[in-house]
Amino acid sequence: MIDPLIERAIALAFALLLGTAAWHKAAGGAAFRDTLQDYRLLPDRLLAPMQRAIPLGEAALAIGWLAGVPQRPVALATAGLMGIYGLAIAINLLRGRVHIGCGCGLGAGSRNDQPISWWLVLRNTVLVAAALLPLLPANGRVLGGLDWATLAAALLASALLYAGAGQLFANRAAIRSWRHSRG
Repeated sequence: MIDPLIERAIALAFALLLGTAAWHKAAGGAAFRDTLQDYRLLPDRLLAPMQRAIPLGEAALAIGWLAGVPQRPVALATAGLMGIYGLAIAINLLRGRVHIGCGCGLGAGSRNDQPISWWLVLRNTVLVAAALLPLLPANGRVLGGLDWATLAAALLASALLYAGAGQLFANRAAIRSWRHSRG
């Protein structure tokens, strides 16, 4: 059984993650299209439609997490999307294409995006698992006042941890690039 506080924290965290991702991909315009092209997984004729569809899908999922849409479809779709992103990264890593941007940071679609890595595959695996947690049966406990304060703190903490991990990945890539350019 899952506590409704954890269930709500996951929903808010995914709404924030997917909402900001959708916003930055949509705002990135052609740069996000270039990132999609760099992955070399889609035929050129699908790049423009996917450039629009991906942010729309992420926005729809963000709204679904917030609006209390039946959780099963939202959780499964989110887990599927995170899994697809992780798979796309893994395919390119296995191809040896390690210097393309992930398209997953707040600068999604920018040329300054962090390069793909196995850490990002691991991160997406954790996101898949987190998206599926709300599918567990809830224990039926009603949230109280302290729960809502805890929820706000949990959302802030998860956002900071996610941003911090992203910055660590970016720093690692920058250090690696710097060492290669000097060596």
